[in-house]
Amino acid sequence: MTIRVAALAFLSALLVVPSAFGLSETITPAQAKFERSVRSVVRSKNFYKSGRMELGIAGEVMPFDSLVNHYLLGGRLTWHLADHYAWEILDVHAAFPTVTSYTTDLAQGKRIKNLQVPELKLLAATNLIISPLYGKVRFFGDSVLHFDVYIAAGLGLASTRTLKFTFVTGQSTPTQSVVGTSWDPMFDFGLGFKLFLNKAMGLNIDFRDYVTHTSVYGTRSLRSNFSVSAAVTFFLPTF
Repeated sequence: MTIRVAALAFLSALLVVPSAFGLSETITPAQAKFERSVRSVVRSKNFYKSGRMELGIAGEVMPFDSLVNHYLLGGRLTWHLADHYAWEILDVHAAFPTVTSYTTDLAQGKRIKNLQVPELKLLAATNLIISPLYGKVRFFGDSVLHFDVYIAAGLGLASTRTLKFTFVTGQSTPTQSVVGTSWDPMFDFGLGFKLFLNKAMGLNIDFRDYVTHTSVYGTRSLRSNFSVSAAVTFFLPTF
């Protein structure tokens, strides 16, 4: 629990850091003319994403699973088809799960002979990204923080493993075994914030739910895996 709280505190702190990278609020005559032609509401926009590829390196936690701590590391490759629409070609994360003490204490304390717990090993998805909102915030002086708000939804696969815990008389911990591994169908959806550090880099904060069709106790059912992630992104044609 302490590790999960620390990880969430770290991700929250990242929301404050980009203010130091605020972009100077300047606009060229050509930019002003273009924005008038497209009737842009927000003037002096940082830049337009259409046609760009974006590569992100992400760290992720799943804070609401009391049975298994999931820490993930991965990346996302996004192609911006237009300024407000994108295809997240690949969203892939490797998981590093650890069983919580609550799980082992539950099996041993309640003398459970067959406690089954699913854990994630790998997530891979492809998503549609819609960015309906763009804005900017002025902090101090002429520094302005530009940001996007976007929603994501898509399909994918999850590599899962089902663990079994068995109470053993005379032992302080239950025995652990693997009862199955599989690739499960998955869909995901969520909300994200893109903060522009400069014209080549950004910081993405994502809140997504990866819903897997997982087998536990021999029966498949939908399982929610809510995650919080932070990613440093690079716009490839610029960087």
